[in-house]
Amino acid sequence: LLGGEVYHYHSKVIMKEAHTGGAHVWHQDYGYWYENACMFPNMGTVWVAVDKATKQNGCVQLMAGSHLMGRVDHHRIGEQVQADLSRVKLADQVCPLVYAEMEPGDALFFHCNVLHRSDQNRSDNRRWAFLVAFNRADNNPLLKHHHPQYTPLCKVPNGRIRESGTGTDMSGKDFFQGPKDDISLQKVTADKGANV
Repeated sequence: LLGGEVYHYHSKVIMKEAHTGGAHVWHQDYGYWYENACMFPNMGTVWVAVDKATKQNGCVQLMAGSHLMGRVDHHRIGEQVQADLSRVKLADQVCPLVYAEMEPGDALFFHCNVLHRSDQNRSDNRRWAFLVAFNRADNNPLLKHHHPQYTPLCKVPNGRIRESGTGTDMSGKDFFQGPKDDISLQKVTADKGANV
C-alpha cells in the first residue's frame, strides 16, 4: 500500500471509556511525524476496532481523499496537535466526511495525510481501538526520537525454530484468559490435547 518495504513505526491502544473518552481534534498523523524528521509522507496507520465503533461512542471520522492535499500546517492545542482549521474548512467542501463505524476486528487502513478526528464517547459502551503505524524503510527518520528507526528483519526458514534446540518451560506461567467466553491458550490446549 505504501509502495515499498515497511517497518513497524509504533503502536498504541486508544481507550475511550463510556461517558469519559475524550475527543481528538482534526489532524493528520503526518502532522506529528513530520516533526520527527520523517521527511516523506510514506507512512500509514492500521486502525483495528477492539470494540464496536459507532457515532455514539466516538468512532473515527475521516475526510475521504484529503491525503491528496498534502501536509497541512498544525499547531498545539493542549496535548494534541490540530490541523489548521481554515484549511480543514476548505477540505470539508471537497472531501466527503466518512464516519468509520466498525465491528470488533474490523481494520481501517489510512494514509498519514488523511484528515481525521473523533468525538467524545457519550454512550454507555467503551470504544477501544488498537492502532499500528507503519513507515517505509527508505523514509527512516533523520532525527532520533521516541519511535524506532528502521531495522532490517532477516527471514529464516520455519524449520529454524525446531533446529534452535531452545524451548521455553511453560510450567508456573500464567496467561491472561480474557472474558470467560473467549478461547484461551489453555482451553485450546485442553480441547486439542496438544503440547505447548
